[in-house]
Amino acid sequence: MSTNQSLPAMRPSLTKCTILWRGFMKVDADTKIAVTKVLLTPWTGRRHQLRVHLAHVAGFPILGDVTYANDAPMFDTRVACRRMCLHAKELTIPLIEGQKQTFRASDPFVIVKSGSIEETLVVDGGNN
Repeated sequence: MSTNQSLPAMRPSLTKCTILWRGFMKVDADTKIAVTKVLLTPWTGRRHQLRVHLAHVAGFPILGDVTYANDAPMFDTRVACRRMCLHAKELTIPLIEGQKQTFRASDPFVIVKSGSIEETLVVDGGNN
């Protein structure tokens, strides 16, 4: 079956991806995996858009994504974290009469310097 036939019908979608940091995350005492912290800005609002774009377009699923990481030809990211590493930093909701309400949350993905140069990603509530 060709790729086009295996994909469901899709509507256009667009996501801006900005790389914030590249480094490692410790999985256990002997294992660390390469990770990239990104800022994703969806320009359209499709269901699972960010997860699909990272897993199937970029080829790198979101750490801990048990749905879209299944087909990734890489380290099984599902075992590295107890939660999916997707976080809404800011959410703005339109209200009646043109008003808006914006909600902001702190970043649970903290970069920690360990040793002289190496930095490690620590997931608040998510590392094993």
